[in-house]
Amino acid sequence: MSKNECGIVDSHNRSISNKARHLSFVENNMIKDGVPSFLSNICRVRTIDFPFYSVIPTQSFVESCISMFPFLRHLDLSDGSFVSVPKKLGNLRHLRYLNLGDNGKIKKLPNSICKLQSLQTLMLDGCEELLELPRDIRYLISLRCLSLTTKQKFLPHNGIVRLNYLRCLYINSCINLEYLVEDIGNLKALQTLGIRHCPNLISLPSSVKRLSSLQNLCLLDCEKLNLDWGMGMEEEDTHQDLNGTRPHLRALYLEKLPKLVELPQWLLRCSANTLQLLRIEECPNLLALPGSLQNLKTLDVLDCPKVVSLPQDMHGLTTLERIEIKGCPTLSERCEQGSGEDWPQIAHVPNIWLDGDLIIK
Repeated sequence: MSKNECGIVDSHNRSISNKARHLSFVENNMIKDGVPSFLSNICRVRTIDFPFYSVIPTQSFVESCISMFPFLRHLDLSDGSFVSVPKKLGNLRHLRYLNLGDNGKIKKLPNSICKLQSLQTLMLDGCEELLELPRDIRYLISLRCLSLTTKQKFLPHNGIVRLNYLRCLYINSCINLEYLVEDIGNLKALQTLGIRHCPNLISLPSSVKRLSSLQNLCLLDCEKLNLDWGMGMEEEDTHQDLNGTRPHLRALYLEKLPKLVELPQWLLRCSANTLQLLRIEECPNLLALPGSLQNLKTLDVLDCPKVVSLPQDMHGLTTLERIEIKGCPTLSERCEQGSGEDWPQIAHVPNIWLDGDLIIK
């Protein structure tokens, strides 16, 4: 179907059509000295990628790509071996997707990257030595998805929160990060917020309650995170609710949060009438599950040993399609088919998994 638009570059194939738009490099010896000369007659390449982990893009290859392929739209340089990113990367004005993830030696990005005003996806996760984000990141006006790892303690003000069209924000393995930027509530288009392995993150900013488009919230492996701390007064929350500015969550993932004892009220208000998926895993101090989740379809409770019973209104959740309980000894016993005290609460659910076994009714 693609005819001559796709080409695989290896030592056995030197007859790439000059109409090729998407190139995959599958051998290291084809990129070690830059882009092979036999590709010089192809100028309208849109995509460059490396389908095999063993093929690692080099500094000279990136520099020659920028020179030879000015119309690039998709550039995947993940797992690279270079220490710095060429300043001329900002010349790729048509670029929409840039993946620099898992480049563990990069300490700084050129500010010229902020000239990429067509860029929609920027992947920086796994850049564990990255000292800071580019100072003018707010000028990436088309950015829809941002994934990052940084050594900063605080995300810079006047930066990410100015990305008005950002829909997905993933913050991964930021081991020094203590606080997110307070004005994160300005991201009115944000639909997914994921925070993973940030061991020093203390709290979420109170403005997270103003992310009116937020549907998916994932908080994983943040040992100091207190979801109640700094969330403001009940009167403020009520005022926000009346103005329709709070999120309406559909999916909530909570994992490895030792500070979590119960779901805070602000989070329940964001979930009560809209949440469809709730997964809570390895929260050793969680004491109880939330009730009144009227549209819940999937409930997973894994390795939360202090949870000993289900909410009283569980039998009324007619939308519930799947429930899994594992690593919660008392709760599993109470949910045993026929004999468990909580069995009547879940007997109507089509798919029930207890400690890895599917209950056949």
